[in-house]
Amino acid sequence: MTVKPIHVAIWLPARFYSAVAATLVEMLELVNALRREPAFTFEFVARTPVAAATSGIAFPARPQPSAPVDVLVLLAMPGLNVPEMLRALAEESGHARPLIDQARQQGAIIAAHCGAAYFLADAGLLDGRRATISWWLKEDALRRFPKVRWDPSRLLLRQDRIYSCGGGFSGLELATALLRDLGFAKEERIVRKLLVLPPARRSQTPYEFPLDEVAPQPFRDRLLEVARADLPALSPESLAGTLGLSPRTLARRFTEELQTTPGRWIQDRRLDAARDLLERSDLGVAEICYRVGYQDAASFSRLFARRTGLPPGEYRRQAR
Repeated sequence: MTVKPIHVAIWLPARFYSAVAATLVEMLELVNALRREPAFTFEFVARTPVAAATSGIAFPARPQPSAPVDVLVLLAMPGLNVPEMLRALAEESGHARPLIDQARQQGAIIAAHCGAAYFLADAGLLDGRRATISWWLKEDALRRFPKVRWDPSRLLLRQDRIYSCGGGFSGLELATALLRDLGFAKEERIVRKLLVLPPARRSQTPYEFPLDEVAPQPFRDRLLEVARADLPALSPESLAGTLGLSPRTLARRFTEELQTTPGRWIQDRRLDAARDLLERSDLGVAEICYRVGYQDAASFSRLFARRTGLPPGEYRRQAR
């Protein structure tokens, strides 16, 4: 008896990583080869007949799927400038929305890679559901879509027929999870061995680092200088005094330029410093706690686990 192939549509935005798009279809092709029959059919969908990746590699695409969609995979554009990326996501969301609505009506599995979880949240599909997103977009996601039960520490989350995963090559975890859940666990194990894929990962927290290091901005650069000078003693009041700003003006600048508050920004810098010490030193958790500006190791450990999804000791083990 011939079984109808599972049809996968992959949405390509205005910018995307060619390696992610190509790896997804190559894994599907490997399953087809292992089964000696077309278990999957697939096609790329985009606004233009030829979608160009950031590398310049071109992918032929259709404006609409040529067949009913069983699985819709949404890729999102890469980028390190968060405000610029958020503007691009907002624009791309409008273009992806009809395809999402169509897939939803057809009862398809819908999977969002990287920042594409923004598209699903914008469409209301994630309200009340658990979801993850690229770690560098988590602050904006938590603020813009409060009805979503965000857990940005997780690399991959699925609830009902909706999947979300973190940035970059978390697409590997997304692809292997889809294969297993669609009934191809045996083939998935072989594909993993053939491609020498890394062991399954659960958390994207160990991959986080301060984006300030690669996407500098004048106001933020000055803040970092002040923080590096004396992070343990830093407070919103001392920060305002050093910068020659009133507390109200400082709060306004943070909201306009960094989309956060001074207190939250200081807390994030302390946690960044703690992560760095956990990765690079053999200092105990209590000593790290004091060095970054906290006085109670137990409270620090609880905060660290709440914000990163991992207790300090486990974070150190996974990050090394």
